[in-house]
Amino acid sequence: MGRYVASVVDHLVLPGRVRLPPAYERQLARLGASVPAPVPIRLLIDTGSSRTTLIPGIVRHLQPMSGSEVRVVTATRSVDTDLVWVCLEFPEAGLASFPEILVARLAMPPALAQFHGLLGRDLLARLELLEYYGRRGRYSLRDTPGWLGWLRRRL
Repeated sequence: MGRYVASVVDHLVLPGRVRLPPAYERQLARLGASVPAPVPIRLLIDTGSSRTTLIPGIVRHLQPMSGSEVRVVTATRSVDTDLVWVCLEFPEAGLASFPEILVARLAMPPALAQFHGLLGRDLLARLELLEYYGRRGRYSLRDTPGWLGWLRRRL
């Protein structure tokens, strides 16, 4: 894992790239089918969301393998959608990639249309440490308590 530091204005945003999982790309290439190009994305970090999502346009471009169908409950509605297998990479951030993960295909609300999806707790929990510094202060996410974790729990 790497360390990614960025300024925060209004939203916690993680730039990245999404593509098909490498094994699926190799399979398509062996069959002589065209492999969709990776797509640069901006994911909104949402600690309240349990699942990572991507907008339907990106899923349509990649045409990934489908997983199962799920019901996603948002603040405004509940919707049935499907899970798809993708690879998420964060070269600009220097973070490790997720070579084969399931994400939900879900449109963003109009107020958040500038983002390509949400980075939810399913992937945030896999990051060792995520820190943002900005005019609103610092945001840290650590999945392990660290050296003084026992002391912080007592205070």
